[in-house]
Amino acid sequence: MWSGTLVATGQRDESLTRNIVLGLDVGGTKVAGGLVDAEGKILLVRERSTLVDGARDPGLKVTFTLAQELVAEAAAMGLTVDGIGAGFPEYVDLDGRLTSREVTAWTDQPAEMLAHLGPVTVESDVRCAALGEGALGAARGVGSYAFVIVGTGLSYALVEDGRVRQGVRGEAIALGEIEVSRHVEKTSAHLLERYASGEGIRERYESRTGRRVGGAAEVFSRAASGDRDASFVVRSAGQALGEGLATLVRLLDPGAVVVGGGVSRSAGPWRLVLESTYEARLGSRPGSPPMLWAELGSAAGIIGAALAHRSRIAAADSA
Repeated sequence: MWSGTLVATGQRDESLTRNIVLGLDVGGTKVAGGLVDAEGKILLVRERSTLVDGARDPGLKVTFTLAQELVAEAAAMGLTVDGIGAGFPEYVDLDGRLTSREVTAWTDQPAEMLAHLGPVTVESDVRCAALGEGALGAARGVGSYAFVIVGTGLSYALVEDGRVRQGVRGEAIALGEIEVSRHVEKTSAHLLERYASGEGIRERYESRTGRRVGGAAEVFSRAASGDRDASFVVRSAGQALGEGLATLVRLLDPGAVVVGGGVSRSAGPWRLVLESTYEARLGSRPGSPPMLWAELGSAAGIIGAALAHRSRIAAADSA
């Protein structure tokens, strides 16, 4: 896990009054925000659940409220927020506009909603987390790596020489759109996200058993307690993801693969199957990229969102 500096809530460091960026990491079940200094240290962090009456942050009201609260708390600490970086679990184009509604129930563009709080940069959450892990986490010093988020959904970002690839439409994140290998499922085609993400694990377990669960964590817990159906779902998810990551490596040839997200913190059979499948599928090629495990946890998205904002402002200033 992340070992960087985190100043206790409400504590003020007299030397840190400038170059503060508010980093927002919006997810499928929660939004996290933090005040980030120029060195990538989080001075203050807050989290809120985004689930409201069965919807995920309708109108982005939870995200908007959290941002307002953090700007106000910064002022109370004697800090000035210079801008906002926000990562969303959606497709984000090169102009920072959300172009999908696959996770959050947004209505207005977040850059417009947050504009009165300061300059805003909106990015894909996986690209933000990739930048965070490259700056202070598992990918420090790695020139080329593919970062993969296994959380509520499933996505990736390719980073080379400190620059994250966006693609022409901002859609170079869609790992979950590839089909599950026939080595895993021989009978019908499944998309990897619906099969191996946290939401996919929950849905497959419920479909297989007819029993409702609170989420992937409960499926993992049931597997550890001897539930055979849960064990099958967990192990097959690990195998499918291992196959998918091997395919990603064949296509992109990165220097490393970094795996993060909530599901990635699960140990036991899931991780063992994932690692062994990945290694087996790439065993015929010399020098296959290592699989690394993210170190920053939820802090990666906050730090990376702030970095994305700083990078955009720096590029605009130098243009």
